[in-house]
Amino acid sequence: MRAKLVSPILLLASWEIGVRLEWLDPRLVAPPSLVVTELWRLIESGDLVAALAVSLFRVVAGFLIAAVVGTALGVLMARIRAIELALDPLIELFRPVSPLALFPLFILWFGIGEASKVFIIAFACSFPIILNTYAGVRGIDPTFFKASRSLGASPWEVTHTVVLRGSLPHIFTGLRLGWGIALIVIVAAEMIGAVRGIGYMVLESQQTFRIPRVFGAILIIGFLGFVTDLGFRHLRRRMMPWYREARD
Repeated sequence: MRAKLVSPILLLASWEIGVRLEWLDPRLVAPPSLVVTELWRLIESGDLVAALAVSLFRVVAGFLIAAVVGTALGVLMARIRAIELALDPLIELFRPVSPLALFPLFILWFGIGEASKVFIIAFACSFPIILNTYAGVRGIDPTFFKASRSLGASPWEVTHTVVLRGSLPHIFTGLRLGWGIALIVIVAAEMIGAVRGIGYMVLESQQTFRIPRVFGAILIIGFLGFVTDLGFRHLRRRMMPWYREARD
């Protein structure tokens, strides 16, 4: 863990020195010391907590929808050939489309409120969940299915003990990727169609030329992604102690 802190510390030190020595334009790049000061002001005023609460509600709501729907579709596509043939062309058609290109349509369909942002997040982060779940289920040894059926397992028992447990590492990978995409999309969506949230804070600060606040909001987003990814890894180790990724 300590080794992982070396590169961020070196980056912050180089950043501070570069601005102080004017290798970087201080009018365009705020040093970390000013960024931390600005973040402390935002915390004291409550503005940062309020913005994060709004953004996290949108992210969590959209992510949960994608997790449930994406996992179910991935399992169905892997287990039922007709569903795979029906859905695979649609997934491959819409997967390369930028969610932000569709966001104006989501605003027309669901309005400027919370629904449009929640559903654009659900749309964006569902694809890695679907594809990783599908790959995980298809990668299960067919012998396990035959053995479970020969032992008299019901369809639900096969789904629970063989399908879900066998594909769980892939599902978790899809969830981690989907969460990262959700954080990216919410920031962009709040820049386009919101008056609250961390993405709006970045845009509003840029428009008023409060550069330390821009960098502070960006660092908070990165820190949030870093911490939540650690949470995903910890949860995966607790739920799947037998599974280890090469990076772990």
